[in-house]
Amino acid sequence: MMTWGLGSVGWVWMLAGPAFMVGVVLVVVWAIQRTGGGPDDAMTALRARFARGEIDATHFEEMRHVLGSTERPRGRDRVGLIGLVLIVGALVAWVLGSALAPPGSNWGWGGMMGPGGMMGPMMGIGAAPTAPAGTSVRMAGTRFEPPALTIAVGATVRWFNDDALPHTVSATDGSWESGNVAPGQAFERRFETAGGYAYLCRYHRGMAGTIEVTGS
Repeated sequence: MMTWGLGSVGWVWMLAGPAFMVGVVLVVVWAIQRTGGGPDDAMTALRARFARGEIDATHFEEMRHVLGSTERPRGRDRVGLIGLVLIVGALVAWVLGSALAPPGSNWGWGGMMGPGGMMGPMMGIGAAPTAPAGTSVRMAGTRFEPPALTIAVGATVRWFNDDALPHTVSATDGSWESGNVAPGQAFERRFETAGGYAYLCRYHRGMAGTIEVTGS
């Protein structure tokens, strides 16, 4: 199944990354709220006072009404549950993405944890800038800059993702593929044969470029 230029695996990866990050944030917020106490602590103290006879039933009911019933689901607990579901769902999506990934692609656990993967920047993994000056292409604002590049046979081109969104560098004819290139990461390819090479980003329609290789 293809959707807007992405296969099912591409969509799994695109959705799993943000879901994982949101889930982590929600769980952290929930944990902070839990350690800070709240209505349950006050309700426990109120019940203890009632049990000791310090307040009568009328005052207990009035104060309980103000604090709110603890039998009702608490919003902050739902936040933690939603965060946990998102984290587990993202991990399951990554496992499915690995299983469904086409051979030789950058989808899968290796792609996720490697320099071009979604988790690469979190693990401090980066791609080395080995391409010579003048043979690099910048990805930003859903554009390749420059969109057309002329190099000599045997030169290496480096595409650097200087955008907030992931991209791919994919040959139009399907002969080579970068896989997911996360923000701050790079992809390199050496061109050994003269000719024209058209490529695009599978995530963004209209984001395309060409490499013209000269010499023999």
